[in-house]
Amino acid sequence: MKAIWIGLGFVSLVVMSCSSGQADDESVFISDTTIILDTYPKLEAECIPIMEQLQMCTTSDTVTTLPPCNNEFFQVFKYRPDRVWTDGFIVEMIPGLFGSPVHQVVVVEGYFGKYQIINQYFGHLLEMRTSPSGCNDLLIGYDDPDLGVVGLKHEWKGQKYDVVDVEEIDGHRVLPQFKDSINAIFLPAFAAGH
Repeated sequence: MKAIWIGLGFVSLVVMSCSSGQADDESVFISDTTIILDTYPKLEAECIPIMEQLQMCTTSDTVTTLPPCNNEFFQVFKYRPDRVWTDGFIVEMIPGLFGSPVHQVVVVEGYFGKYQIINQYFGHLLEMRTSPSGCNDLLIGYDDPDLGVVGLKHEWKGQKYDVVDVEEIDGHRVLPQFKDSINAIFLPAFAAGH
C-alpha cells in the first residue's frame, strides 16, 4: 500500500511540475488552424469594390471581359485576423480564370485607400494558421503531375509572403528527418508564384 502512495505521489509531482511550467510561460504562442473547404461562401461586401478596382471581377452586367464578383468564382479570407477587410485579404480563384488552368491565390494589401496585389500563387489554400506576427501562415497546395499535391508553408516576411517549408506531399506529412533534403530540392525550384 505504501508503494502505491509513493507511486501516486511521484506521478502527481511530475504532472504538477509539467503543468506549472506551461502555465508560468506566457510566451508560448498557441496557433489556431483553419482548414480551407471548397464551399465558396458569399463574398464579404467590403471586398467586392476592391476586387473590382483591381479588375479581378465586375458587378456590371455590361462588362463581359471579367467574371462576375460572386462566390461561383472567388472566395475571400482574412490573413490578418485582427484587422478589417479593407486593410487587405486573400482571394482564391477557381481554375480557368485569367487563363490559369489551376486555382490562384492572390494577396491584396491596402495602403491609405489604394490597393495592390503583393503575392500571387498558382495553387489552392489548404490551411491558414495564426502566428505571432499577426499575419496567418498559409499552407498552399500545388499540383505536381508526378507527386500529387505538394503542400508548401508560406510565412509573412515584412511586406509579403515567402515560401519557407515543404510540409506535405500528396496528403502525407514530411517527416522531420527528411525536411532538409526535401526543402533543398523543392524550395530553390519553386516557380508557382511570387
